[in-house]
Amino acid sequence: MFARLAAELHQQPDEATASQAIVTRLREVVPEARRVSLAVRESRGLRTLASSDRLANEADALQYALGEGPAVEVVDQGGWLRVGDVDSDARWQGWAPRAAALGVRSLLAVALVEGEETLGALTAYGTDPGGFSDRDAVEHALAYAAHAATALACTRRAATLENAVSSRHVIGMAQGIAMERYGIDAQQSFELLRRLSSTTNVKLRDVAAQIVETRTIPVERSREHAED
Repeated sequence: MFARLAAELHQQPDEATASQAIVTRLREVVPEARRVSLAVRESRGLRTLASSDRLANEADALQYALGEGPAVEVVDQGGWLRVGDVDSDARWQGWAPRAAALGVRSLLAVALVEGEETLGALTAYGTDPGGFSDRDAVEHALAYAAHAATALACTRRAATLENAVSSRHVIGMAQGIAMERYGIDAQQSFELLRRLSSTTNVKLRDVAAQIVETRTIPVERSREHAED
């Protein structure tokens, strides 16, 4: 079962579809996991990349607003945690009563770890107390999370590579336009783009894309810059 699920997750074309597949497929290994979210770590904190429903999304949003909760904890500390009765749990005095008011009664949260990096957390929310008490459910969730983290990391690496290739292509086209217009060589044309990026405070790729789209150089003194 895990081999099939891993193969399906790795076949997803991008991070968005992979994350939604991760959320959806969890129920195949943990039948109780009907309300699931996948939160990823970003520079500004956690963000829900995919969720099964409104309850899961709102339970996550409460964590981000309050800075506490199961996903926040497993991302910070690693591992996993289970809560059988959210309403009486004393760990998150701000989040727990508010989550219980939403209908969350139990939960299982697992960190998504690839190598030494914690990518985020996969959280299953239950609407009945005592949920996720079966040890097999925890073990299956942990095994599934390992496959999910690998699939998520792979889609991110693929996206980074694709963006890099696309950027190089656009920059090369912009260099060609500058070379033809000003009679400069490849090195001078790249320096021109770099200076335009610096003086306009616009990313190099975006400067190049503008040149390719408009077939013009955005700064009148660009030739002077190129020849400095």
